[in-house]
Amino acid sequence: MKNTIVFAFVLSASALCAQETSELNSGLSPQSKVAKATEFSIPSSPAFNMLNENTPARIERYASLHDFKVDWSLTNGQQGYTLSPGLAIEAQPVWMLFFDRAGAAKYRDASPLARTLSTLSLSVGTSASTEKNWLAWAVKLNLYRENDPLTDAEFLRSLDETDGKTKDSLLLQIRSIEVQHSRLNRRGKNFAGQSQALSDSIAELKFALQELERQQSQKLADARDNYVQKHWNSSYLDLAFGRLLTYKQGVSAITKTFEDPTMPGQMDTVTFENSTLEISKKGYGLWISGGIGIGKNAMISGMARYGEKPSQLTGNIGDMFSVGANLRYGSRRYNFFIEGFYDRQVSPLQEAPDTEMEQQFFMLTIGGDWRIGRNVMLAFGIRQTKDFDNGTYLLQPLVNVNCLMR
Repeated sequence: MKNTIVFAFVLSASALCAQETSELNSGLSPQSKVAKATEFSIPSSPAFNMLNENTPARIERYASLHDFKVDWSLTNGQQGYTLSPGLAIEAQPVWMLFFDRAGAAKYRDASPLARTLSTLSLSVGTSASTEKNWLAWAVKLNLYRENDPLTDAEFLRSLDETDGKTKDSLLLQIRSIEVQHSRLNRRGKNFAGQSQALSDSIAELKFALQELERQQSQKLADARDNYVQKHWNSSYLDLAFGRLLTYKQGVSAITKTFEDPTMPGQMDTVTFENSTLEISKKGYGLWISGGIGIGKNAMISGMARYGEKPSQLTGNIGDMFSVGANLRYGSRRYNFFIEGFYDRQVSPLQEAPDTEMEQQFFMLTIGGDWRIGRNVMLAFGIRQTKDFDNGTYLLQPLVNVNCLMR
């Protein structure tokens, strides 16, 4: 039953997030709207990368997220799949402040530094386990991207070619006939017939205009899809930093003593409970990731990360170093990957702080991405983790739903 509910949630989220929203940025041209909405992928938020690696692929592809994004992480625990353990929100503040409501030309004319800063993303996420509630935030900056739709002259030209002069001609004809209709002599004996004929002509032209706009929208969508299909595996280089924290609700008692107004000299004591939120820092991470496209259907990417993280063995925070590689094959709509990661953690023992314990892990994940709609992606994977010290294995299924809130 729980699996059925989760599947129904994924489908409903897909239907909600995948809606076309042409009313956004209503002051912009259709070409600017389409150029801004050309994302190569919709990866999980960087904050999820800090939350115990609960993303199917720890190495994410480059994405130009020009809208708010919400991610759900579905984890399989003792009680089955649940939605509550993982929720993240991501946005690009510099883009939203300076480029979101402006035309595409403003972005093209901006300096390289300004365009780089526009890729800065902020994300915050939460994750729950049987022992602790986890909280993380992360910032990510794109240092290099092989292809940028908003600066690609050929792509922008293909969008402009869909906007011919036919629409302007139809609008002029409609306006001319409306002027003729307003100048008719209402007292003339042929007024009714002339008025009906002009009204019919206006209706026919408006229908032709609607059909032209529909065809234009389809051409723009086709141009966008063709561009994403061609460049979905473009090379990139990202730099990110994140913080890992835990939080819990605390209750503190406040005692107040006051004199009873009905009985002078008599003191009464009342105790109130005050709810507090206790947040503790549990580590950080600094990582760099990048990828190179291979042909039209493949991509190889890698990531290296250094930071601090609580050790499951010692319970203390220790240094963590991670390095991994990802091989992906497919298309813009769906692709599959195999990913390997090596983690090395050194942390002090609680009983003997001067003594350090080293742990080594190897993670192998097989999974993929399915772009259900233009604004929603389903990422899935099965991860096997091997502890080199004791030879134990852990098998973990992972599912993320990533949705752009247009």
